[in-house]
Amino acid sequence: MSADIVITDDRLRFSLSLADFLRVQGQHVSLTADLEQNKDKKIEERIGPVISWNRNSSFSMQSLPLQFKNLQLDIETALIIFDAVEYISLYPDTGLLNADRVITELVTANMQFSYTMLRYFMQRKSGKLIFIHRDVPLSCENIPIAAASGAFARMAEESVMTIAREENSLLQTMLVRLEGEENALYIEWLAAQIGMPVLSRIPGRWIKAGQRGLFGK
Repeated sequence: MSADIVITDDRLRFSLSLADFLRVQGQHVSLTADLEQNKDKKIEERIGPVISWNRNSSFSMQSLPLQFKNLQLDIETALIIFDAVEYISLYPDTGLLNADRVITELVTANMQFSYTMLRYFMQRKSGKLIFIHRDVPLSCENIPIAAASGAFARMAEESVMTIAREENSLLQTMLVRLEGEENALYIEWLAAQIGMPVLSRIPGRWIKAGQRGLFGK
């Protein structure tokens, strides 16, 4: 059984482009998608293999390991992506009533996904868990998205430290920052990192995507 990659959120252009790039390289990639909200039966023809994930349902999250098994997936790498710039467009309503939706779908759901993959890799005793974060712009007036963005960064840092305490060199993590809009460069850089036998050995430190040296500024 070949090793597989899962990337979160088919709504994000960055996720779709990264998945396409990795597939061209011969990687087997699945994207998460909310099939309950998306009734398009041909979604897999458009974006490739799909992992069903309803962000509003904890039961949906609990089904992930079973989905991996049923789809005969051996997940070796999971990329959890938070692109605040795109989420501002997806969640334009900044009113109080929208805050609950943002917290559920972008904070609670990502925490649940992270915890699920942590447990999955720990039981597997190997795996790469990569957090990719593009923060809100300085001029952002969308308070719910700004709050969710900050929560994602903190959650990612804690998840990395949890894995570090396992002291298992086969459990690897990386925190990646996206700054600017050079997505083609970032995707090529990420693909190269994923293909390396060993990811960053500095848990808890954010690395800027596209930098020449892995440990550089």
